[in-house]
Amino acid sequence: MKKMLALMIMLASLFIFSACAPTTQPDEEERTPPSFEEEENEELMEEEVPTVDETNLSPTPDEKLETHQVVLYFSDKDLLNTYRIEQEVAVRNGEHVAKAALDAWINGPDHEELIGLIDSEVIIEYVEEVDGIAHVSFSKEFQASNLGSSGELMFAEQIAMIMEQFGYDRTQILVEGRVGETLLGHLYTGDPIVANAPESYLWIDEKESQEIVLQNVAFRIYEPAPDTEVKDQIVVRGLARVYEGTVLYEFEDGHFILDEGFTTASEGAPGWGEFEIIIEFDDVSNDSGTVILFEESAEDGSRMNELKIPVRVVK
Repeated sequence: MKKMLALMIMLASLFIFSACAPTTQPDEEERTPPSFEEEENEELMEEEVPTVDETNLSPTPDEKLETHQVVLYFSDKDLLNTYRIEQEVAVRNGEHVAKAALDAWINGPDHEELIGLIDSEVIIEYVEEVDGIAHVSFSKEFQASNLGSSGELMFAEQIAMIMEQFGYDRTQILVEGRVGETLLGHLYTGDPIVANAPESYLWIDEKESQEIVLQNVAFRIYEPAPDTEVKDQIVVRGLARVYEGTVLYEFEDGHFILDEGFTTASEGAPGWGEFEIIIEFDDVSNDSGTVILFEESAEDGSRMNELKIPVRVVK
């Protein structure tokens, strides 16, 4: 009896304890304490991740820029001559100064009388030295350039001259890291381009305004203009880009050759050299004559690049 009574008292106590315990609200979810890894991941997600603008090429605060004075070479607007100018370039820490100079050259000149030869979308992929020769590689966009024979020659000439100031007398031009026989079909580039003497080029401030009255691929004539009146003398003055600088000429009146000979320009091809010819004559049968300039082929001696200048003879 006593055991029964004790059992009843225990059951009653349990019932009372359960009734007093707090109950879980229906809308309250049971939560499991987060693990250490979950807490760490949540903190990382809450942190703001900075975005990187890959198109922004401005230097970071920690990146130092150095300024260098370089010489660049550009053509005049008529593609007649190449001139040199001095320009400051900003060089990133660790960047090759020569590459920065070429990048500035691609961007074109600030001078109103000069022009750049290629589109600014062309990229200098790299500049490196191989066995003492500068190797300059351009991106494939260069192959879309339309320069013509004169422009292509000027392009190679200007690249070689820019690299000359960094101690390279020869520069190999590449496209996408490969050497080709020609760049755009005119100039052979299987071998390195040899730089000329810097003194061969005028500074842009030394440029004189001289009008070209007649020209072709080999000659640019300042005087005489076509159909100029002459009496007993003709002065022919201009620029020539001919083999070894040898300029050959004839003066004829339609029947006879009245004078012939040669002179030597101040510079041979591929540069443009100055020349002057003085032709003296008498006994002209007609009231007109023609000065013929030409060069001889180094291979077979044939005439090349004839330029005819008609004149009127006053008796």
